[in-house]
Amino acid sequence: MNRLEEFLHREIDAGSFPGGSALVGSADAVLEEAVAGAACVEPETDPVTASTLFDLASLTKPLAAAALVWSAGPALPLDAAPGKFLPEWKKTRFDGITVETLLTHTSGLPSWRPLYARGEGAAAYRRTLSELEPERAPGSEVVYGDVNFLLLAHILETVLAMSIDRAFDTLVAVPAGSAARFLPPEPKGTAATERGDEVERGMTERLGVSYAGFRKYVIRGEVHDGHAFRRGGVSANAGLFGTARDVWSLARTWLDGARAEFVADRTPQHAESRGLGWQRARGSLAAVPEMSPDSFGHNGFTGTSVWVEPRRERIAVLLTNRIHPTAPEANFQEVRKRFHELVWGR
Repeated sequence: MNRLEEFLHREIDAGSFPGGSALVGSADAVLEEAVAGAACVEPETDPVTASTLFDLASLTKPLAAAALVWSAGPALPLDAAPGKFLPEWKKTRFDGITVETLLTHTSGLPSWRPLYARGEGAAAYRRTLSELEPERAPGSEVVYGDVNFLLLAHILETVLAMSIDRAFDTLVAVPAGSAARFLPPEPKGTAATERGDEVERGMTERLGVSYAGFRKYVIRGEVHDGHAFRRGGVSANAGLFGTARDVWSLARTWLDGARAEFVADRTPQHAESRGLGWQRARGSLAAVPEMSPDSFGHNGFTGTSVWVEPRRERIAVLLTNRIHPTAPEANFQEVRKRFHELVWGR
C-alpha cells in the first residue's frame, strides 16, 4: 500500500468521502497513484477502479473552457467584450466586462443564479444571461462563480462554431492524450454524486425562486451541476468527466511555457490570485505553505482538485465523490490541504 492509498483509506474511514482516486505526476510521467473505496453506495455498492469516471465539476473551467480560449487564439481576444460575439450583450450596463474578466471572476456579474428557473437549455440560458444585472464594477473584486463561465460557454460556441464537447475533444483532449469527456457513455462506469439536487434546491429557495424540476434520484452518469445538466450536459462551468490519469494528461499541458500568460497572476491587486480560468496559491484555502507561489490549480464541488507546481513540475490530482449520497457540511478544503501536505511535504 503506497502513501496515496493510505491517505485515501484514512479519509474514507474518517467519513470524508465514500471513494476516491489520487495521483502525483510530473510533466512526463505518473509517479504514484491509488484508488480506494466505493464509487457508489446507494442504491447499490460498486468499488472505485482505475477506470472510474469522476464528475470533475469546476475542473471543467480550466481544463476545458480556459484550454478552448487558449486554442481559439486571436479569434477570441482577451480584451474583447461579450457584445463582440453576442449582440444582446451590447448594453451599456455591461461596459468593462471582457473575456478576461470572465476568466478571472472579476466581471462584476452575480456569482450564481438558477437560470434554469426561467427556461432550460442553451437558448433560454443565453436570453436569461443577457437580462442579468451586474452587482459590482468590473475589475473591482474577485467573486468566484458559475455565471461567468455560463456566459463564456456561449462565446466559445459562437467563436469555435461547434459545441463545447466537440471542441474539447478535437482541440484539447485528443492532442493531450486524455480520455476525459462530456456526457459519459453509461452510469455504471462513473462515480455517483448527490441524491437529488438538494444543494441547488436550497440555494434556489434562499433566493426566493421557485423551480419544480429538481432531480430526486441518485445522480450517476449525469453531471451534478444543475446548469450544465439542464444545458444538455455540456457547459463551460461544469460537465467534464474523467479519471485521475485523464486529469493529469490535461494538466501537464499547462507546464508548457507557451501557456504561461494563462496561469500568471492577473489579479495582483486583490487578496485572491487568479489566472485565466486557474486559481493560484495566494488566497487559496486548498494551498499549503510548501507549495511555491507560482503554483496554480482548481477545485470542484463534487470533491475534486488538481494543483500544479511549475518549479518542481509536480501535479497532484485528487478525485472523490464526497457529496454522495448527500453533501456534508464539513469543510473539504481541510481534506485537500492534508493531501497537498502529503504531496508537497516530501
